[in-house]
Amino acid sequence: MADRVIHILPEQVASQIAAGEVVERPASAVKELIENSLDAGARHITVEVAGGGAELIAVGDDGCAMSPHDALLSLRRHATSKIRDASDLVAIRSLGFRGEALASIASVSRLELRTRRGEDLSGTHLSVVGGDVVSHAECAMAPGTRIEARELFFNTPARLKFLKSPAAEQAAVIEVVQRLALSCPAVAFELRVDGRTVLDLAPATALMERFRQLYGNKTAAGMLAVAGGGDGVRIEGLASLSQQSFPTARMLYTFVNGRAVRDRLMIRAITNAYATLMPRGRYPAVVLFIGLRPHDVDVNVHPMKAEVRFRRAGTVFETIYRVLRQRLADQTQAASDVLSAPTAPAAPPYPSGGEAGGASVSAPLAAQCTPSGDRHPAGALKLVLESEVPRPAVQQQSLGLGWPSGAANGAASAERTAGEAGVPIYSRLRSLGQLFAGYIALEDDEGLLLVDQHAAHERVTFERLKAQLERGAVEVQAHLVPETLELNAARAAQVHAALPKLRALGFDIEPFGPATLLLKGTPAVFGAERGLGLLTDMIDAMGESAARMGGEDGFEALLKQLACHGSVRVGRILSEAEIQALLADLDRTPFKTNCPHGRPVHIRFARGQIERMFRR
Repeated sequence: MADRVIHILPEQVASQIAAGEVVERPASAVKELIENSLDAGARHITVEVAGGGAELIAVGDDGCAMSPHDALLSLRRHATSKIRDASDLVAIRSLGFRGEALASIASVSRLELRTRRGEDLSGTHLSVVGGDVVSHAECAMAPGTRIEARELFFNTPARLKFLKSPAAEQAAVIEVVQRLALSCPAVAFELRVDGRTVLDLAPATALMERFRQLYGNKTAAGMLAVAGGGDGVRIEGLASLSQQSFPTARMLYTFVNGRAVRDRLMIRAITNAYATLMPRGRYPAVVLFIGLRPHDVDVNVHPMKAEVRFRRAGTVFETIYRVLRQRLADQTQAASDVLSAPTAPAAPPYPSGGEAGGASVSAPLAAQCTPSGDRHPAGALKLVLESEVPRPAVQQQSLGLGWPSGAANGAASAERTAGEAGVPIYSRLRSLGQLFAGYIALEDDEGLLLVDQHAAHERVTFERLKAQLERGAVEVQAHLVPETLELNAARAAQVHAALPKLRALGFDIEPFGPATLLLKGTPAVFGAERGLGLLTDMIDAMGESAARMGGEDGFEALLKQLACHGSVRVGRILSEAEIQALLADLDRTPFKTNCPHGRPVHIRFARGQIERMFRR
C-alpha cells in the first residue's frame, strides 16, 4: 500500500473547482464582471452575450482600470484590493471581495482582458486560455476595462452539458443585468444579445425613473414609494399597488447594503406584508433596499455572494413587514420620483496606485458619491449608524409613509392620486348607481370605476373585526331572547371542540344538550337579527378540517370567513344612501384596495379606453 494517499491538487484543477462554485452559468459570470465594474466606479457599462453566453460574454466599462502589473495579478486566485486582513470581512463595503471571480472565469474560458488607466498612454492586453496567460502586450484603447470570455466551460465538458438552452441562459443574463441596473440607477447600462440591443438605459436620477426604463410606464404607474425604518435598519424602495400582481415572484428584488441578494427571510416578510391583499398564487412587484451597519450582516456566506446572514434577523423581518404594511394601508397616493439616485462624480476619489477596473482587484469602494462626498456602495443606501439613518428626498409624515402634497414633487404625486396609479377617494366620486345589483359604478375625470360591493364591504367588516380583536375582543351584541341551533349529530363533537374559536369571533354560545347550541349574543358589527343565520353559515364553512385548524393563520382564515358571510352580497339592490355609507366606510378603512381574500375591490376603465371602443 502506498504511504502517500493525500496530495495537493494542481492549481489548474483547484481553479476549475472554484469556478464551479462561482461561475454556475453564464449569468453568474456576467454578474461578477458587472459588479467588478461597479466597484471600479464605472458610469457606463456595456454587456454583450452570444449563444446565451456560452459563446461570448463581454463586459466593458469606463471605470478606474488597472496598471499592467495589477492586470496580471487580477488573474490570480484570491487577488483583491478590497480587503487586507480578516477584520475587513466584518465591514465589507464593496460588491466584490473574495478575489475569485476573474480567476475562476479565466480558468474555464478563452479570456481577453484589456485595461487602461486614464493617466497611461496605452493599455494592457492579456490573452488567457484555461487560466494560463498566453500573451501580454500593449494595446490602444479608451480608458476603462473590457473583458471578453469566449467558449465558456470549453475545458470542462461535464459543466457545459448542464447548461440550459441558449434562450434560457439568455433570459438569465437579462435578469441579472436588470437586477444590477436597479441597484445603480445613476449608471448607464447597455446590453446586446447576439448583436441585437436588448437594453439601452441612460443614467437615471431616481429609482422610479430606472424602474420605468426597465418595465414601462404602465407597470411603473402602479408602484408606491416606500421609506422607513428604525433600530439600525433603513428601508427604501418601491412596492406595487395591491391591485397589481404577477403570477410569479420574478418581480421581487431585494438588496442589502447595495448588494443584490435573494434572501428567503426578506421575501417572506414581503409576501406576508401583502397577505389578505392578493389572491393565493399571485405576487407583487417590489424593489427593496435595506441599509444596515456593515457588522450587522455577513455577506461572506455564499461563493456567489447571492445570500447573506443577518445578525438580527428578527429585527430585519419585523422592519420590512411593518414599513410595507404601513405603506400599503393607505394607497391613495402614488409613487413620484422622490427616491433619488446618487450621481457619480466626474473623478471619484480612489487611493493612488493599484486599483483595478472591471477586475477582481478594483478599488475598495469606487461607488456612487453625492456632491457632499458621502459614499454609497454601488448607488445604494448610505451605511450609517441608526442616528444617521437618511431620510427620503421628500419628508415622510411620521411613519405613515404618505408623501405630503406640499413637499417637493408632491404636486406630481397628487396629480396621479386618482388617475393612473393611486387609489381614489371613493366617496368623492360621482355615483352612477348599481350595475347587475352587485357593482357600484363611479365616475371621475380619468374614467369609470366599478366597485364590487361585496368585496368592499368584506374588507370594511374584516378590518373592523380585526381592530376590535387588537383592542381586546370582538364586541358582542346580546340577544333579548337566546336562540337555539340544532346540530348535525355526526358533527356535534367537532363543533363543540371549535366553541372557543367561535366565542373568540364574537358568538356568545353555550352547549344546550348533546347536539344543540344556545346563541346568546352575536358580533355587534352584524346585528342580533343576523346572528343565527351567520352562525350556521360559519359552522358549515368551517368543516371538520377548519375546526381543527390552529395557530394565527387558522384564526385569521376564520375571521375572513366571518367577514365574507356577514357582508352584503351580490344581488342586493342598495339605496343611494347605502352606497354612500359603504363608500365612506371604505375610505376610512386601511388596505381598502382588495378584499381579505385578495380579490380587487374596484376595476378601472380609462376614459381613453372607452373612447377608443367607440372609435373616437
